[in-house]
Amino acid sequence: MKVLALIYPGMTLLDLVGPLQAWSFLPDYEVEYVWHRTGAVATDCGLTVHATNSFEDAWTDPDVLFVGGGAKPALDLLDDPVAIAFLADRGSRARWVCSVCTGALLLGAAGLLRGYRAAVHWGAREALSQFGAVPSDERVCIDRNRLTGGGITAGVEFGIAVAGHWAGDDMGRVIELIMEYAPQPPYRSGRPELADAQTLAAARVAIDQAMTGVLPSLEPAPPG
Repeated sequence: MKVLALIYPGMTLLDLVGPLQAWSFLPDYEVEYVWHRTGAVATDCGLTVHATNSFEDAWTDPDVLFVGGGAKPALDLLDDPVAIAFLADRGSRARWVCSVCTGALLLGAAGLLRGYRAAVHWGAREALSQFGAVPSDERVCIDRNRLTGGGITAGVEFGIAVAGHWAGDDMGRVIELIMEYAPQPPYRSGRPELADAQTLAAARVAIDQAMTGVLPSLEPAPPG
């Protein structure tokens, strides 16, 4: 299972780590972390991830193309034609095309979600529709070979569910137990429909501040 994971400065670390931790338990798991150049890439929380490969020498035919999200850094990447073209190319070759959180916007900009249902962070559902996708409020959305997850922590659930989708429910159950995935949210406000009005309003302000800007008016790239 060759996983090609796009990383970029300022991306949300948990979007990346959640799924890949679950998939690392699968047989024959391999991963390449790819960016414009090899070397350290700082994430949103200050930890760095090492880009093992550049766009030029990354796998051309991965089993899985995966991209996580971020706040403004993900929006900034929409204006990077080299990165978007890379996603369009590898996405046209990959067996599975995957994202978590606002990573779905990047897949959308690459023309990879047109006509597909897709999950994304709840704060970006409206934005996702401009790329021809059908936004879903599911935490894990599977539409043919497009596998997408909701915001940030949904990546853990997404990773386990997708592992089971690929390797069977028995393997999924084992991975869920190994990872001790049995969430007990302390405030039960983790979705807009569960939060009170004050909490939802404060979250919207925080998200707007994190995004700092408007989405570029981009047309999706044609599928490769």
